[in-house]
Amino acid sequence: MPDSVNILGIHDGHNCGATLVRDGVVVASVSEERLTRRKNEAGYPRRSIERCLAIGGIDAGELDDVAYASLFMHRIEYLTDLEPWYLLGIEDQRKDARKNTSHQQKLMFEVRRRERIDTVAEHLGVAAERVSFVEHHLAHLAAAYYTAPGLAPGEPVLGLTCDGAGDGIAGTVSLCDGNTITRIAATDRNASLGKIYSRITMLMGMKPWEHEYKIMGLAPYADRERSDQAAEALRGLIRLSDDGLAFVKAGELSTNYCYESLARAFERVRFDTIAGAAQLFTEEMLTAWVRAAIAATGRRRIVCGGGVFMNVKANMLIAALPEVDSLFVMPSAADESLSIGAALHRCHERLGSTDHGASTLNHLYLGDAYDRSAEEQALDALAGADGVAVRDCDDPDAVAAGLLADGAIIARCRGRMEWGARALGNRSILASAHDAGVVDRINRAIKQRDFWMPFAPSVLAESADRYFDDPKGLASRFMTTAFPSRPETRGDLVAAAHPRDRTIRPQVVTEDANPAYHRLLQRFEARTGRGVVLNTSFNIHGEPMVDTPADAVDVFLRSDLDHLILDHFVVARDRAAAALRRGAA
Repeated sequence: MPDSVNILGIHDGHNCGATLVRDGVVVASVSEERLTRRKNEAGYPRRSIERCLAIGGIDAGELDDVAYASLFMHRIEYLTDLEPWYLLGIEDQRKDARKNTSHQQKLMFEVRRRERIDTVAEHLGVAAERVSFVEHHLAHLAAAYYTAPGLAPGEPVLGLTCDGAGDGIAGTVSLCDGNTITRIAATDRNASLGKIYSRITMLMGMKPWEHEYKIMGLAPYADRERSDQAAEALRGLIRLSDDGLAFVKAGELSTNYCYESLARAFERVRFDTIAGAAQLFTEEMLTAWVRAAIAATGRRRIVCGGGVFMNVKANMLIAALPEVDSLFVMPSAADESLSIGAALHRCHERLGSTDHGASTLNHLYLGDAYDRSAEEQALDALAGADGVAVRDCDDPDAVAAGLLADGAIIARCRGRMEWGARALGNRSILASAHDAGVVDRINRAIKQRDFWMPFAPSVLAESADRYFDDPKGLASRFMTTAFPSRPETRGDLVAAAHPRDRTIRPQVVTEDANPAYHRLLQRFEARTGRGVVLNTSFNIHGEPMVDTPADAVDVFLRSDLDHLILDHFVVARDRAAAALRRGAA
């Protein structure tokens, strides 16, 4: 067995990015959108690759393998997958693509495969034989399985994936044992639960593959009975197979082309009822599927990957099933996780170890950190800015805790950037969660979120049981699952709970995962008696989260935020100067 293995994982579809794994450890993972500043970036993630190598302290010549996620990444599959109206000016290309023979499609597959190999070879100088491809759903599952905490070597686990589609498949059921993943069932892309949700997202005038969370957030406002009636239109699209292990078409219509059918079915249906129907149907299908998979395999420990498992409300219901002993959902389980899965799968193939301890994700701070000189250079942009004060600070988080205790809203850009869709304290906007009015203040200052959308809390691990029940010990460090909040302490987190059903999507902050952020929360609790703060991503609505101090300063200037906390400096607008002095006291 080799002494050391460096594997680069690449995802070159939408939400593209790269991951560096060394000896089973995820050393770095970066989404390209953070570097290009374009949301949901797609294509070859050149900048992310270079960033991961830099973080890992290696050059391309030290890579043992490059693992691409997804086998089938070419124009024909993309074109045949989309709704006609969505294609705008390329309808003729779509028709031509559907006419391609099997032979032509295989030829195009090989051409695109060679293009992908040539791209990375030209960029990094790696030999073609060092480039491999990991099937889409295998990469999703590998990301979840190899990073899951608390698994004994060789312990049998049930693996589930569910998404819109990838490599012709929209869901899988697998047996995970040591280094072996054995697929026992798969859902064809024409019976995709994820695509139904995305089509409804489009129908509601929102962006597919990006705004599904808004549908989930709207759903609790709907009347349950009306949602159930509206869901009949969805039940006519897909159902469980006879053995319960896959979704199959309920009629002739493919979920790829269900938009017009849904538009007719929901023509006179309230917008919240449509959202409620989508969420109810998704929860029904997923929980029935999970139960069937457990019954068929006898395995009660579950790991999950794929974009459908970004649905924290459905995950809450899955976790509550009596048949489920434990549940681990891959953080940010959509396609941005594919580069992690591809790299880990290839690494474990080479290492051959059944012990996944090295690969467990104890934290997601997998991006870059920045030194004092980078902050000083970024702060040069404030020269000449009216009403902005910059203060050199040895302990910015002590200032931050005081500001939060006094009711201020702060932006925090400290330490290594977190990977994934959720802000986890290092690129976050923070506020005291006990004041319901802070939601409007944050939205006016920067976020401009839809009125029905909730914010989320960061909770001290030592105080978590005061705010929600977690009987199965899900250790929700990464905001992957919702929980009902405890009635007796809801006042502490009213601004970070769903306004309608009072559920929360917590980040449980442990000292080992993020000592500095944990210490900030401890100081805040010492001042207020509350071990919880509101945490939302540090970005302007529609833009990626900030990465660099320069990004942070840019967003600060383009927003109405009062305070910016960096590693070595605290920035405040003049109107916030008094609060800054109090926070330092």
